[in-house]
Amino acid sequence: MARPTVQDVARTAGVSVGTVSRVLNGSPAVSEAAKEKVNAAIKQLSYRPLASARDLRRDRTMRVLALAKNLDSLVISEVFRGVGDAAADSGYVSLIAATDGDLDREQQLVDMLRNGSVDGLVIFSPTMPDDDVNTVAEQMSVVQVCEIVDAEAAFGVSIDDRQAAYDITKHLINTGAKKLAMLAHRGARSGRLREEGFRQALKEAGLKEDQVLFGEGNFGFHAGRDLTKKLLETRDLPDAIFCGTDVVAAGCVREITDAGLRVPEDIAVAGFDDSAQAEMCVPELTTVRQPAYEMGLVAFAELLERMTVEGSHRKGRAFLPHELVIRDSTK
Repeated sequence: MARPTVQDVARTAGVSVGTVSRVLNGSPAVSEAAKEKVNAAIKQLSYRPLASARDLRRDRTMRVLALAKNLDSLVISEVFRGVGDAAADSGYVSLIAATDGDLDREQQLVDMLRNGSVDGLVIFSPTMPDDDVNTVAEQMSVVQVCEIVDAEAAFGVSIDDRQAAYDITKHLINTGAKKLAMLAHRGARSGRLREEGFRQALKEAGLKEDQVLFGEGNFGFHAGRDLTKKLLETRDLPDAIFCGTDVVAAGCVREITDAGLRVPEDIAVAGFDDSAQAEMCVPELTTVRQPAYEMGLVAFAELLERMTVEGSHRKGRAFLPHELVIRDSTK
């Protein structure tokens, strides 16, 4: 039987991973009720807590590095906030850096792990090839989050992007949409998975799947406008458009309304991420909410186990639950 993890304790106690971490590290910022739940779960599962920060070997730097191509999106910032909070609870300092998709820059930063400047690495959408990620993860403490490449040795924490896209597409179909379009981005692995979920839902409903437009480069607000403009130039307008991100969806809505059409009466629009743009948009966007902060907590908990337990390199993926948020942009 697999050794219980901190996630198992959190699930059994009905609290967050961060709360479990705070209890294990003796933080005063935990209620007595929460402490009792966590301690009861630890006893029930026979969980063996990891060494606390003060018990770790003195040659550790007590620093971890979090890397992403950019720090622009709410999802990335919330994930890294979760990593930072969980790290602080365990006595670690988190260093956060953007690579701008520059492979040389990324390698320079990863070298901080190789040369012992940091103890572990959390990486969001690496630029290096999958095999290189796998090699680093086989030798050192690495956890992927959200944008996960095919690297067996590097544990990954994310939502099930394919299922989330399937769910929101099914919602659009259930509102009566017969002709659906998607504004997609194959430059990101999550984008490709979301496209797969979109196509799967259409296939099961017996609908055509020929209206998928792909953005290139910066997949943002202006890409949403440009791709929507192409859609509106066709004679057969879609009933609904699923956009790969909320920012793209905001551009989509803007282009539709500027064309004199109404959302959702003429064309329904759905986004993804539940970012600030989802509620700032008029009408407010139907979207998929990712538990970004919680993903950061789980990612650090997995990293901590690798950094402090000899031979602890659990493989696979942890999928956290997503949530469909229905707002005024769909019927």
